[in-house]
Amino acid sequence: MTRIIRRAAVAAIFAASALAQQLDVSLVDPPVLESRLAAGAVSYGQRQARIEELFHDAGCQVEEERVGKHSGNVICTLPGESESVIAVGGHFDFAEAGKGIVDDWSGASLLASLYQALKTRPRRHTFVFIAFADEEKGLVGSSRHVRNMTPEEKALTHAFVNLECLGVGPVNVWLHRAAPPLAARLGEIATTLHIPLQAVNVEQVGDDDSHPFLSAHIPVITIHSITQATWPILHTARDQINAIHFDDYYDAYKLAAYYLAYLDLKIE
Repeated sequence: MTRIIRRAAVAAIFAASALAQQLDVSLVDPPVLESRLAAGAVSYGQRQARIEELFHDAGCQVEEERVGKHSGNVICTLPGESESVIAVGGHFDFAEAGKGIVDDWSGASLLASLYQALKTRPRRHTFVFIAFADEEKGLVGSSRHVRNMTPEEKALTHAFVNLECLGVGPVNVWLHRAAPPLAARLGEIATTLHIPLQAVNVEQVGDDDSHPFLSAHIPVITIHSITQATWPILHTARDQINAIHFDDYYDAYKLAAYYLAYLDLKIE
């Protein structure tokens, strides 16, 4: 029996290794992720420029999508072999209390690192990374982005992956809102990578940038780390960089990177 179990374990390891090679993801080193997380400790008005800098450092030319008089969404596009799109987002604005590192610099600052992880090989889908402005004012940036999309662009967008409040604990998924196929693929890749994943629904806490995409009938999923114990960090003076557990944060990055590459293979 022990020998059979060991053989099964070895087979699982080889299967995971084979999938990882097939997905061909090039993760940035932990110090890079740490420095990009720390880069968010700036004033509200400097956040947009800082996101643009992170994208430029990653090798992506950005475009601005105006939202308000002094703000705009920051968009980085990784062209694919087709016009089919997988969109990925997080918001860079924050509430007055605290520094907004958890909510949601933790998500927005990952976008440049995800771009780097995926650009190592040609991808079937075009990936659009969007750092949203003015989420805290009522999903203003994401709503503007979706309104600006043509019917054809909406039809070509096969998934929107939202990164929200990462690193205060292990990775969670907002299962009630997630499109079932997207949730299933996330579970599969989490199992392959041996990264714990829990379903934690957060509709009682608040809304997020997936809502406008959902309303446009685009499949969505939100990856986060909030639980009943950690949600009181949000919108308070506790929202600082020391609220982030870096091992959990890096797990979220690794899972997101491999998940996006996996979706590229699985979504038609």
